[in-house]
Order: sequence, then C-alpha cells, then structure tokens
Amino acid sequence: MMMSLRVQVDEIKQTLDATNVTLTGLSDQMTDIQRNLADMRLAIENLTVLQQQHQEDDEDPELEDDAHNARGAPRGHRPRGWVPLGRNGRGQDEEDGLGKPKFSIPKFEGGADVEEYLTWELKIEKLWSLHPHYSEDRKIKLASSEFDGYALRWWDSLIRNLDEDGAQPIRTWRAMKEAMTSRFVPTNYMRTYLIS
Repeated sequence: MMMSLRVQVDEIKQTLDATNVTLTGLSDQMTDIQRNLADMRLAIENLTVLQQQHQEDDEDPELEDDAHNARGAPRGHRPRGWVPLGRNGRGQDEEDGLGKPKFSIPKFEGGADVEEYLTWELKIEKLWSLHPHYSEDRKIKLASSEFDGYALRWWDSLIRNLDEDGAQPIRTWRAMKEAMTSRFVPTNYMRTYLIS
C-alpha cells in the first residue's frame, strides 16, 4: 500500500515537472512572438516614415526647376551642399532636434521601479500632445537627452547594436516607447496593468 502511494506521488511529481518544462517553453515562445511583433511594428513604422519623407521630397517645389535643379541634377534630387532658401533668401535652419524647448524634459534613470518608467512615459506623452508639430526625430532626441545612469547606457548600447547589426534604426516615438517598454516593464506587469 505504502509502495503504491510512493509510486503515485513520483508519477505526479514527474507530471508536474513535465508540465513546468512545457510552461517554460511556452513562456519563452510567447516572449519571442512579442519581440518579433514589436520588431515588425517598428519596421512598418520606419517604412511609413520613410515613405512620408520621400513623398514630401517629391512634392517640394524648391527641389524642382523644370527638369533639373541649379547644378544640373535630375528633378527631385538635391545636389551636394544644397541648402533650402527661405523667403528672405537666407538658408533655413535644418531640423536637427537640438533646438531648446520651452519646457523641461523629465529625467529618466532606468531603475527597477516600473512605475518610474510608466510615470515618465505619461509625462512625455503629455508634452508631445502639447507640441504636435515636433518631428519624430526631435521627439526621440529630446526624450533621450534626459536619460541618465542605466537608461543612458542602455539607450546608447541599443542604438549602437542596431547600427552594428544593420537593423532598422528607431525613427519614431512609438518605436522608442515599444523598445523602452520591452526593457523596463516586465511582460506579466503589462498584462496586469492593461487588464486592471
């Protein structure tokens, strides 16, 4: 009697162990699927941004002068060193994302506190809603300009790794948010956060 009880307990333990292995495998697969989905979203957003930039370039009347521009380049192509001229004949400032904003960007250090990240993200979202004219590039540059500590090292490493791997760079605020969320918010926390 005692022997058959031990055999049953051992069988139950083996079944539980096998179930745990299966669950771990499924969890890993789910994480991989979420990463792949985030990568696909990023690629789609980057392609959309590139398409919009190309459409804007094609529609820019300053780029066209009959069939050629001032240096004889084909229509729609800018010559090397080309600077767009404004109404007063002076060169326009290119949008480099480094202009001084009239507000302060909140700092983010990237600690283990999930609420710190979520609060920072919410503050940044509110700033962007107040300044909808900011380009995606400027939003990324401004947001990352106030990274400190771990967040700064992580961001620099991410950008460098994407560049070295020849992967699509992060070109939109949404893509930046997705990368940060996947790093600073555990998957199970997001599920709880989104459900409640």
